[in-house]
Amino acid sequence: MKNFFYKLIIWLRQFLTGSFYNHKNVWEAFPEFFDAILETSFPVPGLKKIISLTDRNERQRCNAMTPQGLTLTEDYLLISAYCHDHQHRSIIYVLDRITGVRIKTVILPDLPHAGGLAYDPLHKKIWISNTAGKHAAVATIALDDIEKYDKDPITIAYQQKIVLKELPRASALTYDQGYLYVALFTLNERGKFCCYPIDYQGNLETIVEDTLVKSPFDTLNIPQKIQGVAIYKNLLLLSQSWGKQSGKIFVFDINSTADFSNLDEALKIIETPPYLEQIYVDGDQLYALFESGASAYRKKTPYVMKNVLQADLKKLLNETTNEAFLQSKSA
Repeated sequence: MKNFFYKLIIWLRQFLTGSFYNHKNVWEAFPEFFDAILETSFPVPGLKKIISLTDRNERQRCNAMTPQGLTLTEDYLLISAYCHDHQHRSIIYVLDRITGVRIKTVILPDLPHAGGLAYDPLHKKIWISNTAGKHAAVATIALDDIEKYDKDPITIAYQQKIVLKELPRASALTYDQGYLYVALFTLNERGKFCCYPIDYQGNLETIVEDTLVKSPFDTLNIPQKIQGVAIYKNLLLLSQSWGKQSGKIFVFDINSTADFSNLDEALKIIETPPYLEQIYVDGDQLYALFESGASAYRKKTPYVMKNVLQADLKKLLNETTNEAFLQSKSA
């Protein structure tokens, strides 16, 4: 009965917000991707309007919020968004991860692109993409602070903001087993991918050079136009999109890939609707966020995705990549 109730709530929210897409057309265009999509999905809030603050802390309606980052905690699904017109502070939507109901909207203290979100479950900390002049940065917010955040239009405070040496921008983030992974989006050259260990206090365990934090590991090359990164067992998943072209998810075997920017080494390339942003792995499920529902893009593609979609990873990756699992385990 509880599952039926949750599904009814999700259906009603999709109906009332116009979140249904043309199933037949989009399924025919991207059959491999949609064949693995599960029934549960989460409507993205604020695509038409949301209350935020200007840089002068004036309460104002924003019609241009554009979803970017995605992560899950034990109880919540978090979506970051920035104002495409650069007039309002960026925000994080807090959704119930079971029902998809928006609980609150958290206003950030600045206007970052907020292209990546990551959650550290050991230290109950949210990592957010940011910038600091010519360098990438990551900011942190305690999960406890998000839970205590009041509905009044005030900004939440960052716990810390850390400037990274290797990258000019932090375009995508993910957390996995005590490490924060940061990727750089590029248009005309290979992207970059860095790994930062997290210490027992929940801080980046790194070398400091002239106030800049440096990764103790080598920087890896990745393909151009990478919007999201996720790790599933021994696989690295990279989401790519730019403009009206189809999005793609590149699947690499971490143990056997010599060059992650070489698409010939990818185990699998999965086509998705355009404007794919962050992807997130939870168990055997993949969550995918799109920005095509935002005002800047919704008229540029017939495949407008207003929901966070949830896919069965085992079905999506099928036997080709399952062989890689077996080879990795037997090595």
